Amino acid sequence: MKKKLFLILLAMCCVMSFSFLSFPMTVFAQGKPIVLGLPSSFFQPLVKSGRVAVEMAIDEINAAGGILVKDEGVKRPLKLVTADTRCGEPGTPVQAALMAVDKMVTEEKPDALVIAPFRSEAMVATMDLISKYKLITLQTIAQTPKLIEIFKGDPEKYKYWFRATTNSTYVGTTSANTIDAVRKQFGHDKLFMIAQDTLWARAAADATKGSLEGLGWKTVGYEPVAVGTNDFSAVLSKARTSGAQMLYVVGDMPTLPVCFKQWKSMKIPTMLFLDFAVVTSTKAWGTYGEDLDYVIVLPFPGGTGAPVKALPKSIEFHNRWRDKKLPLMDDPRTVSSAYDAVYILKDAIERAGFVPSKNPDKFVGFLEATDLQGVSGRIRFDKASHQQVFDGNPKESSIIVAYQWRAGKMVPIFPDAVAEAKVELAPWVK
Repeated sequence: MKKKLFLILLAMCCVMSFSFLSFPMTVFAQGKPIVLGLPSSFFQPLVKSGRVAVEMAIDEINAAGGILVKDEGVKRPLKLVTADTRCGEPGTPVQAALMAVDKMVTEEKPDALVIAPFRSEAMVATMDLISKYKLITLQTIAQTPKLIEIFKGDPEKYKYWFRATTNSTYVGTTSANTIDAVRKQFGHDKLFMIAQDTLWARAAADATKGSLEGLGWKTVGYEPVAVGTNDFSAVLSKARTSGAQMLYVVGDMPTLPVCFKQWKSMKIPTMLFLDFAVVTSTKAWGTYGEDLDYVIVLPFPGGTGAPVKALPKSIEFHNRWRDKKLPLMDDPRTVSSAYDAVYILKDAIERAGFVPSKNPDKFVGFLEATDLQGVSGRIRFDKASHQQVFDGNPKESSIIVAYQWRAGKMVPIFPDAVAEAKVELAPWVK
């Protein structure tokens, strides 16, 4: 009996040995987590959805075993830690946001930051903190060009900062080019602008205005509105009497839906280009319905608001979001950038062979060499500014896509390389 049992065990060992010889595999030990810090304002829907996107990317990476850190010979999972900066809440001082970031960094000791403070003013103040702690940061919300100005003022000091999303200059330029496509299609050339009175919104409006005037447009009105404005009828009446054919509205305050509702009810004889968060989501039609018909919108990086056929990763991103039954986004504008940021870090860590906090000065070079496909196209950074590159060719860079609402769907209409339809005028404009 003992001899028979011995022969059975011997045969099993032979089979197992043969299996390992026939199908070689590399087995990596599981290391301690790589800690990602996410300090931002969770009052804002954009940050809430951005966090979900980061968690989705982390879940995908951890389900595949984590990130291979070659210098350690292990695969390490990702762990997320957060801090509420509250900088997206009215009245929160910048210093309070800065203290929240500092507390998270000193207590949680993250290996890198993603998303970062929501409001541009708070992000500007955080730049010195990033430098102080030599903390690799893939910032994906704040849009102000001021951040590039700060970086270029002392690239060695601020080299740990990268903007892995659009900026308001890119957004403004794309807005201008989208609007100019309407001029080419219909012969329109008079523009009226309404800008929320905040740093990023004024910058986007200024960039749009400058670009369009260079293309032959005439700005017949430019009205800044205070955060919290809840009646736009007076300024819309100005737009009516100005003779404008295109109305451009930019901001992120919760009361902005009043503006496009009044635009439609007052039948203002302009097309409406609305650079406003909650109307850039596929969820918006369920909230606002036909009030959105014919409105042109611009979720910042291409594919973040709705899938684009020419951007395969955007289709994958939205399919995964749907398959996981995640809540529909109230504000999608840079949510895909938050998702891509995690994969940018993964890619750089695997090429570097070490985590960012081990040698942040050296890690910078690996981030600068980033070249991979993301939701918005090809992801690369401009070494002179640490800004993710955006233009109109998804094979060469990331892109920004404009859509028009049509009977409940967001239809890509610009740039031509990815457009799926031409712009249609609202009936009362014809």
